[in-house]
Amino acid sequence: MRAGSRRILQLIGVGALACALLGGGQKARAGEEDDLQREIDTQRVSVADLERLDELKATGDEITMLRSWLDEAWGLRSKHEYDQVREVLERTRKQADLIRAKIAASKLRAQAQKREAALADLRAKIARTKTALADTMKKKKSIESTEKIGDKGGAP
Repeated sequence: MRAGSRRILQLIGVGALACALLGGGQKARAGEEDDLQREIDTQRVSVADLERLDELKATGDEITMLRSWLDEAWGLRSKHEYDQVREVLERTRKQADLIRAKIAASKLRAQAQKREAALADLRAKIARTKTALADTMKKKKSIESTEKIGDKGGAP
């Protein structure tokens, strides 16, 4: 083989290698874009689940902010700003965790308020019962003292 032919074969090999590497990069980017799109879609579905969990409507502002961040992530994904998309998605995951914690806290707070109300009702009922018992005891003593007076005065 001559030096010129060898050189041509080397250039063809380098060209083929470059095409393979560049084409593979596009596939990796496309795969990365698809992964980010799936993550955004998954988190959007989880927002609907969070709204259903928030029966007491304690996290309306936080959910609104989460939705706006997911819209921001979608826009950045469209612009192929994948690093920024990952940052926004990390923020949305932490926001979703915060929302779950606030929902749990609001449910526990509501449960505590119900129990405190039930306790207050029981205490009021106990106080009424004590008052009724004290009144009954007074009446009993009054009747007993009236009977003793009646027995002393009426017996021969």
